[in-house]
Amino acid sequence: MRKKDREVTDEREKFAALLRCPWLTLAVRGEGAPYQVPLNFGAELREGKLSLYFHCANEGTKLDLLRTDGHVSFCAANMLRVFNKGTAPCGYTTDYESACGHGTAEIVTDKKERLHGLKVLMSHYTEEEFPDGAFAERPLSLTTVVRIAVESWTVKRLVRPV
Repeated sequence: MRKKDREVTDEREKFAALLRCPWLTLAVRGEGAPYQVPLNFGAELREGKLSLYFHCANEGTKLDLLRTDGHVSFCAANMLRVFNKGTAPCGYTTDYESACGHGTAEIVTDKKERLHGLKVLMSHYTEEEFPDGAFAERPLSLTTVVRIAVESWTVKRLVRPV
C-alpha cells in the first residue's frame, strides 16, 4: 500500500470496516477481460482467517467462470462523507473505507455449510437470527452458495476531522 498512514492493520478494525461496506465487487478471470460483478456478501473471521460468502442462481456466467478458475479478487468500499475542502470543483474530496483482497472461491455443496454461509450473509444485513428450518427447501434448491477463502486483504481508511 502506497499510503501507509491510511492502512488499517488491526484485524478487528479491518473486519469492522469490511462489514460497514454495503456490498462488494467480485472480479474473476473472464474470457478476454476480467469479469466483475457487484454482490451482497457475508464475512466471517475465524482464527485470523477471513471467509466471504455470497449466493447466486445455480447457473450463469459468474459460476461458469468460477468453475474454470476459482482465483478471485474483491473490493468493497464505503464512502463516509463528501465535502469541499477548498475551491470547487477541485476541492471536493471524500472520507472513505475500503477493503481489497484476493482468494479462492469454491462452491459449497455440504448442506450444513451452505446454511452456515447463508446465515453469515444474512448477519451482514440484519441482526435477526435464523434457524436452519427458516430456509425453505424450494428457494435453497435454486440457490448456489459460494465461499471465498481469502488469502490476502488490506483495508484503507481516510477520515478527516470535521
